[in-house]
Amino acid sequence: MATPAVEPLELFCRHHGVTGPFELQPIRAGRNSQVSLLHNQDGRWVLKHYYQPPGGDRRDRLGVEYGFLEFLKQAGVTGVPVPLGMDRASNLALYSYLPGRRPEVIHSWHISQAAAFILQINRSRATPQAALLPPASDACLGWQAHLDLTESRIARLLSVEPGTGVAREAHEFVTSRLNPLWQKVKIELAARPGRALLQPEDRILSPSDFGFHNTLEHEASLSFVDFEYAGWDDPAKLICDFMCQPELPVTGAQGEQFMRELLQGLPGSEEVEQRAQALLPVHRLKWCCILLNEFRMEDRKRREHAGLASDGLLATQLGKAQWYFDKHLAAWS
Repeated sequence: MATPAVEPLELFCRHHGVTGPFELQPIRAGRNSQVSLLHNQDGRWVLKHYYQPPGGDRRDRLGVEYGFLEFLKQAGVTGVPVPLGMDRASNLALYSYLPGRRPEVIHSWHISQAAAFILQINRSRATPQAALLPPASDACLGWQAHLDLTESRIARLLSVEPGTGVAREAHEFVTSRLNPLWQKVKIELAARPGRALLQPEDRILSPSDFGFHNTLEHEASLSFVDFEYAGWDDPAKLICDFMCQPELPVTGAQGEQFMRELLQGLPGSEEVEQRAQALLPVHRLKWCCILLNEFRMEDRKRREHAGLASDGLLATQLGKAQWYFDKHLAAWS
């Protein structure tokens, strides 16, 4: 993977208070960006080099994450990286270091801390600073937006050339299993009455890609990382995504616990719960599609930028998608 040149990197770090000599150690915790541990005798920091393709996906991952963390800092939210400096020309950002590692086993206290964190970041959602934050990536601010999001994911996979070998197997999986189920779910939900557009007071600030794959556990306390997709969104989408995360999944009971504890602190809890339960298969299908992202060349290049090995990647992702479908979606077929 390409790393920033040493001299510009040293100038960037020095400008933001980190003087050399220092060592740079890849963490490889991200799936879209290069994440490195920067350390010397004075301390430890996290350096993030954001992926920006020459065309296609133009999401401002650097601006979104850095801006959201600046907002959280001003709001007094703890347990998140502190933004220390950024450089748009080189797509670099420097953050404070947080100790810990991903949880290996999820317990009820993990769930409670996750729900409490979402409530904490939303205590300041009525402020002028919060109003300046953008919608989350793939935000669903109305009923139809949830359906359109999964529709677009299915369509993108259907547009990929079948190819040969594992690529053909993936195409067959999408056409024979994913898409038929999606057509069934879409018909059932399209006529369901739902509010056309959420009112501002019914939206929440969401990390968007929220789950335990983006947490660090240290001394029975969780910290939260990775806010590249953060912004305003439907609380029902946050709940569904939390329940659907395939990388470090929660059980059905844990998903229910998260929803119950979160909705105790949000308005319109009954309506949000009904919406989340109805839309869960929609987002299950979406996440099955996300597991197949690497079959699109643009997404595969982003993974390679983040330092993920490409050998066997397609076969691995297809296997994960098939397992996920059998576990979570086959009953709806």
